[in-house]
Amino acid sequence: MSERIRDFAQWIKSQGLEHTLPRELSKLESLTTLDLSRKKLKSLPESIGALQNLSILKISGNRLSELPKSIATLKNLRNLQCENNLLQSLPENFGELHSLVILNLNGNQLTSLPQSFYELTGLTRLTLAVNRLSHLDLAFKNLKKLLHVSLDTNYFESLPEVFSAMQSLYYLDLSFNKLTTLPQSLGEIKELETLILEGNLLQNLPSLEAHDMLVKLNLASNHLTSIDFDLSKLEDLQILSLENNLLEHVPAALCKLANLTSLDLSANRLTSLPECIGNLTNLYELDIEENLISTLPDSIQNLKHLKSLFIANNHDLQKPLLSSLEYCDIE
Repeated sequence: MSERIRDFAQWIKSQGLEHTLPRELSKLESLTTLDLSRKKLKSLPESIGALQNLSILKISGNRLSELPKSIATLKNLRNLQCENNLLQSLPENFGELHSLVILNLNGNQLTSLPQSFYELTGLTRLTLAVNRLSHLDLAFKNLKKLLHVSLDTNYFESLPEVFSAMQSLYYLDLSFNKLTTLPQSLGEIKELETLILEGNLLQNLPSLEAHDMLVKLNLASNHLTSIDFDLSKLEDLQILSLENNLLEHVPAALCKLANLTSLDLSANRLTSLPECIGNLTNLYELDIEENLISTLPDSIQNLKHLKSLFIANNHDLQKPLLSSLEYCDIE
């Protein structure tokens, strides 16, 4: 039995956590899952590196300001949940966790990532939201197996051209940063289904036409004055959010999105909707409140599945007679 296992057992006892873990040292050594979430921990001991069979480690919701260097020696670790702590940095050897597949570092105070981080080439799910990151190294392109990436609520003003190799990425959240432009390589992600760009400073977009598998596109709360790509190419799109921009019109190509179920155009500068809006026969929610629209197109009568309609704060719009409507913010 290694001395480090004994040290870790002693630490467990000192933290009053005996009831959550096996008391027998042999069972402790063979542990595959360890959940120390929400235990008010301020630190972890270096002896945690003795748990060489660990596959899942959950340490979220504590007060950890750093991780022990020995955490990188957990060669079998596949899932690390470490959100809502106080981490300002990661150990320099963090990239030695070569078995890591799922990494959750949401809600910390990270300002940078160690260079070794970009050696985590087995990652499929990475969440780094709500940190203080402003820079991604070009080496991020090494993480080719990523399926799900969340970088929202950070301080990114730009991103490097790293996405062209991520051909399996289906979920990307870049919302609530300071992005004024997007990398062109974003248009090369073939499998992308969800793209969230809300709350940035975008004035124009790279061509998003290649994303013909997109199901959800959120461009809310940017500085867009027009949609400068062919919306009709996004033939699988179901949810489109364009609220709180500077749009004065929306292109008629919008009407070709036959699978659209939810459309939000609120808080723009629209004076009208395309007459062909009635072609969106699968639409069940439409939000156009806070615009400058005075009349609705006659074709709105064709929206036989529309259940929720938001039209307040325009120019005296009247509620349309639609039997399917369950809610309208104007009576």
